[in-house]
Amino acid sequence: MSASGTTTRTDRLEEFLDAPRRALWIMAFPMIAGMAVHTTYLIADTAFIGTLGTDALAAATFVAPLFFLTMALTMGLGTAVTALVAQAVGRGDADAADAAAGTAIGMGALLGLGFGGVGLLAGPVMLELLGADERVAQLGWEYFQVLALFMPLFFVASVLRSILTGEGDAKTPMIVLTAATIANIGFDALFIVVLDFGLRGAAFATVVSELISVTSFSVLLARRERAFVRLRMRAFVPRAAVLAPLAALAVPIAASMIVMSVGTMLYNWLLSDFGSVAVAAYGAASKVDMIVVLPIFGLAGAAVTVVGMFAGAGRIDLVRSTALYTYRWAISLASLIGGAAFLSSGVIVRIFTDDPLAIEIGTTYLGYMVFVYPMMAIGMTTGRLLQGLGHGFPALMITTLRVLIIGVPTAFFAVRVVGQSIEGVWIGILSGGVAATVTSVLMMRQLMWRADPTLKATARP
Repeated sequence: MSASGTTTRTDRLEEFLDAPRRALWIMAFPMIAGMAVHTTYLIADTAFIGTLGTDALAAATFVAPLFFLTMALTMGLGTAVTALVAQAVGRGDADAADAAAGTAIGMGALLGLGFGGVGLLAGPVMLELLGADERVAQLGWEYFQVLALFMPLFFVASVLRSILTGEGDAKTPMIVLTAATIANIGFDALFIVVLDFGLRGAAFATVVSELISVTSFSVLLARRERAFVRLRMRAFVPRAAVLAPLAALAVPIAASMIVMSVGTMLYNWLLSDFGSVAVAAYGAASKVDMIVVLPIFGLAGAAVTVVGMFAGAGRIDLVRSTALYTYRWAISLASLIGGAAFLSSGVIVRIFTDDPLAIEIGTTYLGYMVFVYPMMAIGMTTGRLLQGLGHGFPALMITTLRVLIIGVPTAFFAVRVVGQSIEGVWIGILSGGVAATVTSVLMMRQLMWRADPTLKATARP
């Protein structure tokens, strides 16, 4: 490789090392902006679905955990390749970055085909098992079968976006995501309002937007000249040295997301005792959660790349200082935005539904969540920081404790055993947050400060 080519492939690392706090925001701002646009789409999509009636909104809420189940795998694979590419950038190991990217693309396509097939075969049964009545289950299947049929698009788009993020380029994914999201909203209006495709129209709009994303990323990756990762045919051949660390990160990350999905299913199951209005209210109010955690998710996602690069470069000092800086901002933003969301909860929930009971339920839910949001910031930041260092299992442990060990059992006991009102479910969510926060602090103390946090990242595959 020429001297100029070497400089091109390492200048991003030098920029980040020179200004570590600025590096975090260079990555975070585009991520936050992209997710803000995407969240706007989710709000618009839910609003469009809400025009079809309460049954349609409930059906989409029942489908959400099923779709989230497959999206957990895309996030696991995407975060894993981001961390591995970032660590390779820190080490200056271009071959390892190329191999990680190529292997992840191939695995994404295969996983998309496999899990899309499972969804097509088992979707109707799963909707019924979740507690959806016959009418809601039929509507949900019309929506989900379209998503399952085109599942590979979601996997490949996630991997392509994550490769760029691992290099330290968050701006390009943000631009592509914004364009695809705007298209999604436009197609929602076309398919649902103009062509009257019903709930199936929302699924068609989502698929078209993912096709736009895959096409755009593919063209950009093939034609760009300034890049660390260079995709070549031989990189798409899986290597054991790449598959092992990729799976070590991707599997627990995906599993933690699946645990969250299962938790949502179980909460929906408990809420179904109070009728479809309660499920719809939870689905609507939980969209507010996405608004609140959006900047935290952006910061934590940026930390995967930045901390991964610093760890790969062996800079223990920058790893630790960046972690503390990320925590301070994440907790502050969660408290501020969460408080604002609670104060305006009545207005926000009315965007999704005009049912008075659903509005009341959603507002009460947000009253509990204002205390949960700062704890969510701690748990989310902890998991992402450790993923950037090469540790996948801590996030799984934290999520499992929060949802399956504490949250859901507490809610079940409150509602089914004690006979408490719907607020028993919210108490379960709050209890899980407390347990996860304590565990997060203990894990960070052990893995970030008592041990060398750069050991995994500096080891060449």
